[in-house]
Amino acid sequence: MSALYDSTVLRPLKTDLVFAPHQVTLYGWEGATAVVGENNGSSLTPAGFESHVTTTPLLRSQTHETGAYVFFAGLALWVYLLFVVLAPKPRCSCRERLDGKTVVITGGTDGVGKETALELAKRGARIILPCRNLQKGHKVISEIQRATGNFQLSVFYVDFTILESVEACAKQIVQAVPKIDVLINSAGIGHGIGSTRDGFPMLFGVNHLGPFHFTKQLLAPLRKAGNARVIFVSSIAHLWGEIDFDSLQEPDTFTVKSQFKAYSRSKLANVLVAKQLHRTEGKHGITTYVAHPGWTFTSLFRDFPLVIKFLAFPLFHLFLYLPKEGAQTQIHLALARDLECQSGGYFVSCRQAESCQNAEDFRLAADLWAYSEKAVASALSYDVQTCTSI
Repeated sequence: MSALYDSTVLRPLKTDLVFAPHQVTLYGWEGATAVVGENNGSSLTPAGFESHVTTTPLLRSQTHETGAYVFFAGLALWVYLLFVVLAPKPRCSCRERLDGKTVVITGGTDGVGKETALELAKRGARIILPCRNLQKGHKVISEIQRATGNFQLSVFYVDFTILESVEACAKQIVQAVPKIDVLINSAGIGHGIGSTRDGFPMLFGVNHLGPFHFTKQLLAPLRKAGNARVIFVSSIAHLWGEIDFDSLQEPDTFTVKSQFKAYSRSKLANVLVAKQLHRTEGKHGITTYVAHPGWTFTSLFRDFPLVIKFLAFPLFHLFLYLPKEGAQTQIHLALARDLECQSGGYFVSCRQAESCQNAEDFRLAADLWAYSEKAVASALSYDVQTCTSI
């Protein structure tokens, strides 16, 4: 087919013309002209358009906009390659085994908790998985047994939204094992509305008060181990957390601001409890550590609102760690030697990292411990005078 030429610059504007009885627009390169014309279907050559064609200059901004789109798309691709694909992933290089050791892992049926249980079972540890869904727990145990050949695994029922359930589970574990060498508090939720059955804000109750009381109830077998470790799986979100004792009883609402505030507060509470436990239980040989698993794609996101899941899940798959990668830091803290001098520390990618100013506030940590003891005692109708920090 003949090409349509601009008579001034003698350059083809477009070579594939659609001959139909309607108005068409033909675009050329910068500096040429745009041809707008109407084809009456009577001719297949440019001459057939002469009586119907008008020319208008091409806008230079069209080329600039296209170039900007290409630039930013390329920049985004490079950022993804450099900071996600090629970035070093967390990796525990410890070769230690845990034969004869007992490890309790909450949240061990999903995500980083499950990957942690799998790896420590490979190292010969006896694994105890407190979980809410016993059927799922037994299924996970069967999977780990087939993968590792380790049959020293058991499950116990617990519901971290109910403090009575937390206490009952801890008592059963104390009766079942003489000592606990490693306790990993990995259970938690990322989104919660309203209050727990005991009347506490959902995120604060599940992410903080439940693990707090569970850990306290297991102190006796932890002390018997001689050199036990307690690991709290927190989050980098704790950097934005604040503890306001006057508002701790306010239920969590649906807004994004409320959810982030509640989540970051609960994660800061994890760090503060680990710090306080380090100061009070170090004399009994218990060391404590806080792990940030990184931005990991786990079942934690199942608690997000449906609209966020729909919009963000494709990005989660592209940019977040896999559960196996996210589990490396707590695996490292459970296995590595000579970590005693770093007790109370906050770890990211298997290395100690800086925490926030609130997390280093000893008085705030002590006050939160005392508040948490009173809150649990009130919920379980204990005598407040039995609280250790009063």
